[in-house]
Amino acid sequence: MAFLSGSKKFLLNLLVHRCIGCGSRMEAGKGRFCSWCLVRMYPDGERMIEGIRVLTGFLHSGVMREMILRFKFGGERHLGRELARLALDSWKEIPSGDDTLFPVPISRNRLRERGYNQAALLAVAISRETGASFRESLVRSGGESQIGVSGSERVENISGKFSVSPGTGCTGRAWLIDDVMTTGATITEIVSTLSDAGIQQVQPAVVCFRKIREKSIIPSKEVNHAGI
Repeated sequence: MAFLSGSKKFLLNLLVHRCIGCGSRMEAGKGRFCSWCLVRMYPDGERMIEGIRVLTGFLHSGVMREMILRFKFGGERHLGRELARLALDSWKEIPSGDDTLFPVPISRNRLRERGYNQAALLAVAISRETGASFRESLVRSGGESQIGVSGSERVENISGKFSVSPGTGCTGRAWLIDDVMTTGATITEIVSTLSDAGIQQVQPAVVCFRKIREKSIIPSKEVNHAGI
């Protein structure tokens, strides 16, 4: 009887509709997020970084920050699909079927530790939603993690660390996809790399923009999550 009771609870839990953001129970047909998580989403829009227009879906705060952390550090790869859909709903523009998606690469050490590149999972999901092509043609050679370092250190850390696979080209625009942008150092470096390879029309787009202000309580709290 105990076994049957446990099986029943398991099956009922599978049928329960839960909020993607916090996991709380919801009524079926009420959407993907509960009302509490919806008020903790902060749409952004776009940012100009050294003359480069970057589409930014949300601020890296509230439920979006929590989902990014789960996706990036908690191994919840399935959230890539949800984050991609949220970004597409929030971006001022979206890729077309003639465009090509290039995920920002991570270092080999980070890929070995994590087991996946979160930007690549996002780009694959966006490709499926929009019909844009997906290409992992960007390569990162060396460079330490960008987590927890200053703006000037970020620039120095990734300078000259990216390259483009030979023969890489694209029709339409090249979309540079990443999960979070902080200073924009990585994006500006890769845009320059793509330009040197003959790819001029580049549109960077990220799920979240993360800004740390001085004299704020936010930086100290974020250190507890590897500074991201």
